[in-house]
Parts: sequence; C-alpha cells; structure tokens
Amino acid sequence: MVARTCDRTGLGIQRKLPLLLTRLWGRTLPALLGLLLWPATGICDLEIAFLVDHSGSMWAAFGEKPKIVQVKEAIERVTQELPPDVAMGLRVYPPPERPGVRREDPGLRIPIERDNRDRFPEELSLLNPKGQGSLREEIAKALGDFPDGEGTKLLALICDGSDTRGISFCETALTLTRPAGLRFFAISLNLKDPADKEELDCLNRQMEGKAIHLAPQDDLVATLLPITRQAYRGEVERQRRLKEEQERMQALLSKTRLKVEFKNTLDPFFADAVQVDQCLIDGEEIPIDSSVRLAQGEGFLLLDRAMAEGTYALSLRYKKWKGEKTVSSVGGILVVQIEAGKTLHVQAYPRGALFRWDIIFRTSNE
Repeated sequence: MVARTCDRTGLGIQRKLPLLLTRLWGRTLPALLGLLLWPATGICDLEIAFLVDHSGSMWAAFGEKPKIVQVKEAIERVTQELPPDVAMGLRVYPPPERPGVRREDPGLRIPIERDNRDRFPEELSLLNPKGQGSLREEIAKALGDFPDGEGTKLLALICDGSDTRGISFCETALTLTRPAGLRFFAISLNLKDPADKEELDCLNRQMEGKAIHLAPQDDLVATLLPITRQAYRGEVERQRRLKEEQERMQALLSKTRLKVEFKNTLDPFFADAVQVDQCLIDGEEIPIDSSVRLAQGEGFLLLDRAMAEGTYALSLRYKKWKGEKTVSSVGGILVVQIEAGKTLHVQAYPRGALFRWDIIFRTSNE
C-alpha cells in the first residue's frame, strides 16, 4: 500500500515560472519565489468521479448479487481505502426520479469534493435503477463535474451496456474537451452483446482510456480498487517529480545571483572617504545605505541577491569627501550578463580621470 498522504505542493507554476522570472530582480524576486514555490498545503490533487449506469437492467444478477449491489459495495470500498484528501464524486444515469425531491442536476448525486466520504453510504443505498439513459450525454456532464486544475482526474464508468441511443461511438466522434490529466476506464458487467462491447471499446479509444469487460465470475472490487490505487500512486509520483523540479529551480535561482561590492582604493591625498550614493539596475534604484563612508582600503557590499538569468545595466555613483568638501563622480555603467546557476561578482573602484572622477569595474563568476 502506498503512503497515505500526497506530497502537497502547488503544481501549476512549473510552466509559467521561467516567463514570470525573466526580468524580475531585487526584493520582488524572493517574495515571488516564496509565493509560487511554496503555496498553501493540505490538498492532494487527485479527483475521482464514478459514473454509474442507473438503468433498470442493473438489477440483473452479477454472480451472486445484483449488479447495482456489487457497484455500491465496490465504490464504498474505494471510499474507505483511499486517503480522505482525495476528492471523489458520484454521478448516475439516467437521473433518479424521487417524488417531492427536486435538484438542478439530479444525476449528480455527490459533487467531486474532499472530505465527503460520509455522503457515499446514504447516496449509494438510495439508488434504485430504472429506465434507460444516454451515455454520450452523461460522459459530457461527468467531464464537466471535474474542477479546474492540473491534477490527476480519474473517470470510472461502470455500466452493463453502451447506451448509444442510436448514435454510435464508432461512427460519430465525441464533441467534447477532455480535461488535462484525465484517465478514463469503462468497466462493463456481464456485457454479452459483441456490438455493445465494440461500442464501449470505441468510446474508450476516443477517450484514450481502457475498457474492462467483466464476466459474472469476476470481482468488481478487485478490478476497481487497483485502478484507483494506481491513480493515487501516479499522482503521488507526479507531485514528487514536480516538487523535485521546483526544488531544482529554487536551488538554481538561489545560485543565479548578482553581487556588487565597492572598495575605496583612493590615496588619502585625494580623499578622506568615499560614499556610494546611488545604485541602479536597468534604471531602477536599488536601496542602499548611502550614509556609509569608506576610508582608504575599506569595502562595502552594496548588493547580493537572486536575479533572473539575463542582461542588465548596472550603474553606480559616489561622492568623494575631502574635509567638508564633496565631489560627485559621474555615473559608472556596466552591462552585466547573469548566467543560470552562477553568481556574478562585480567589484567597483573609484578612479580619477581628467577633470572628473569615475568608476572602474572588475567581474568574475562564482
């Protein structure tokens, strides 16, 4: 038996992350990483929907019990076996008719939600198959029951006929959109008509699913339970891979950094101290402690932060102090290339030029 708790991290961000991080920098980036890589916990993104044939023929015997009784027992067994944070729902067709009870969608007995297992025993006990429905219409409704999201979605159809109502699955394509991550199984109970089997096989091909045709000696529980367990294991594995990718991305981004250091190398003859008063990246001002004055030989780490991979324009400016007099430098500009997984270390130094003061830069990758 697999572990009973899915790894619970957000899954939708993997595709969008590179685009969002393309040009973000500074304090925005760490905050965004915290939001995107580690969202709210407590949800396992596996959703299971049971679509049950509710036609009158489901009262026929299947082994030692009526088909509908075996279906009730199998679904209830699954609800007991799988962890409570797996979302489950129940839809039947044709919709039951109950005098005095009105529902907007009577075929949807239990919406696909988490923590709803207590509803299954009562709803299953109330099923009283009669009439005949259209499977084509009900497949579309069942797909619409799934909430939006990128988790695994399992639709398990349990029936004893193809219920085409004159529109063949083999001859007419389904006009519907399957949600991402869908797994589809059609399980038939004692289906003897070869034409009916072929129709369900055609339905499964259209749904990219699998048809399982059970004989009376077969066990429905032994068929349905492994399917749901496998879906759970698959979702656990999917989330494990996504978490590894998120951790890899986070590690990569933590190493993809820009470090800027300023060191006063001026002879005391020219300056008592140097004070960096401006730091810009692509024209945006980076907050620094502009009160720091550096004596000869002293250094100051201006910037050390995660950056998105790309090219940036770094600009610095400083004041040279001599007694109570100051002289401002021209802005020193350096185009820097941040590489994925590397920290670019920029060292800046003041320099005296003809009738002005400017900056020289040295760079290295760490």
